[in-house]
Amino acid sequence: MGPGLIIFTGYGMISVIRKKYHKMRFTIHIRNTVAGLLCTAGALYGQGPFDGYLKGKGNLDIAPSFSSNTFDQFQGADQQRYDLSYRGYLLSIFAEYGLTKNLDLIGTGAYIFTPLKDGLQDGGLFVKYRFLRRQIAGNFNLHLLAGSGLAFPLSDYEPTANGALGVKAITLPARLIVQLETPVGLFINITGGYNWRLDRASKGDVAAVRMSRPDFEAQAPANYTSLLLKVGFPAAHYYLDAWYEWQYTPGGTDYLPGVVDLPQLYGVSYNQIGGTAYYSESGKMGFYISSAYIFSGRNVGEIFRLTGGVVVKLNFIKKQINVE
Repeated sequence: MGPGLIIFTGYGMISVIRKKYHKMRFTIHIRNTVAGLLCTAGALYGQGPFDGYLKGKGNLDIAPSFSSNTFDQFQGADQQRYDLSYRGYLLSIFAEYGLTKNLDLIGTGAYIFTPLKDGLQDGGLFVKYRFLRRQIAGNFNLHLLAGSGLAFPLSDYEPTANGALGVKAITLPARLIVQLETPVGLFINITGGYNWRLDRASKGDVAAVRMSRPDFEAQAPANYTSLLLKVGFPAAHYYLDAWYEWQYTPGGTDYLPGVVDLPQLYGVSYNQIGGTAYYSESGKMGFYISSAYIFSGRNVGEIFRLTGGVVVKLNFIKKQINVE
């Protein structure tokens, strides 16, 4: 990005603005596009890629899904609300494969559709390992698992483009998963974690902000903490759960109307609730619906998400038949 030009995506088109107009146009751009920028992976997809179950060696679950994401209110710092809105759709893919009975490999990806922009967004590769499985008093089963990996952008999308759902974050998560299963099948899951942000603001983005704010200094994106509480019931042909997720970012900058800034550097916190219903007749393929709602937070839209998806279960280990 040259010193005399600002190039941005707004209202579905690329605009090239001469330097003498940059203050007015770049500020308008930020105000109209921030609504779609501050949805972290957790906020968009709910719960993240880690749960308390393992697939078993040689088993693969593939789950494509389609989501509607909307909000009409945006929460900034100190519970300030702004009349910013967003409408968009997300095609996601989730896959989990059992490398051993205690170790799973997980992959995710997402493609966004909006009236203004389509394209690949963020994805990730993760591992999940169960290091303790123990039966305790009253036939309760306790499982302790750990998970980590890397979340990253799948394309060189412009994070300040209207319609973008990600902020081009590169995140290293660490999760500790505690799951207690009762004799009747009901389970309680507590998943806590810390997330390191490895991405940095690009020189081009910093230079663009400095055209309006010459003293602007880009800090490193802030790390954040997350906690998930979930209750669920798996049965022979169906599965139900309800959950609450909390994310807290102690640092980062804040959205202010009319102030040119980088959404990549905002500190995002939120409280989110959601649930899932799944049904399978054969056990090899099933269907599910889920929803989630962010009801409070910092630098995030009050997102309502409705998702429908399919789960396909495959096995890559041939069963041996013993002939006597």
